[in-house]
Amino acid sequence: MLSYIVRRLGAAVVVLFGISLVTFIIAFAVPADPARLIVGAKASPAIVAEVRHQLGLDQPLPVQYIHYVWRLLHGDLGTSYVYNMPVASLIGQRIGGTVLLAVACWLAELIIGIPLGIYTARRARTWIDYAVSALALVGISLFVPWLGEVLLYLFAFKLPVFPLGGTGGIRHLILPALTYGITGAAVYTRLLKSSMLEVLGQDYVRTARAKGASEQRVIWRHVVRNALIPVVTVAGIDIGTLLSGVVLIEVTFNWNGLGSLATEAISQLDIPVIMGTVLFTAVLVVLFNLLVDILYVFIDPRIRYD
Repeated sequence: MLSYIVRRLGAAVVVLFGISLVTFIIAFAVPADPARLIVGAKASPAIVAEVRHQLGLDQPLPVQYIHYVWRLLHGDLGTSYVYNMPVASLIGQRIGGTVLLAVACWLAELIIGIPLGIYTARRARTWIDYAVSALALVGISLFVPWLGEVLLYLFAFKLPVFPLGGTGGIRHLILPALTYGITGAAVYTRLLKSSMLEVLGQDYVRTARAKGASEQRVIWRHVVRNALIPVVTVAGIDIGTLLSGVVLIEVTFNWNGLGSLATEAISQLDIPVIMGTVLFTAVLVVLFNLLVDILYVFIDPRIRYD
């Protein structure tokens, strides 16, 4: 197991290096001058040149990238052009809101999707199964911002039960979590249902029933536990993506998090913030993928990484 983790961490370093390179190339391929955006359209060419020199933008791109990687190795994500403060500090200020929102959205889709998946698998080929499958298909097809706007209109504007967006406590979390939960739960419902139907046909399930095990014991001890492996995979990737910034949810509900920070940085061409948020996102996704692989061993004892 330890050697496997070391190999995966080595591969993660290569992946992150590639992501940093691609992000750097894309950021500097944009046909706009960050120095001009900072000082304004009426600034003289001399002032623009001075700002470009201070930011290091007058150096060749390979030199800029080497300096960027060197700073990364020392834990420095750079300094924001717009906010004039370390990118790591900006991410630190926004990550709390994103974690709160991401966990709420993640729990909502699991709480809705997993019970529906188990329920429909146990009642396969009945009208309940067909109805839930149709609703799941609709849920997958829904556009998150559209659903969020509908829920805001119904339950925040017409019926002022919840706030009209903004960052806050539980009341501010319910509509964003429900929006993501409805669309995300559809994936978990279909995935767990198909996985359970496959496990139900395995020999060890028939053997357990032949030995007199109760249906509840067969379902929960043998079927659900083994059927959860693909669900855990998706859930691990999902929480990593959510923590990196639920951009559409944050923008729709005016939530102050990493997603809104990245959106602001793109509109203002704040290159250090763009690259910092993308790299931070990649680190989270890589780490959660590794965590999911390790969890496999505890869910299914047959899996080994020797």
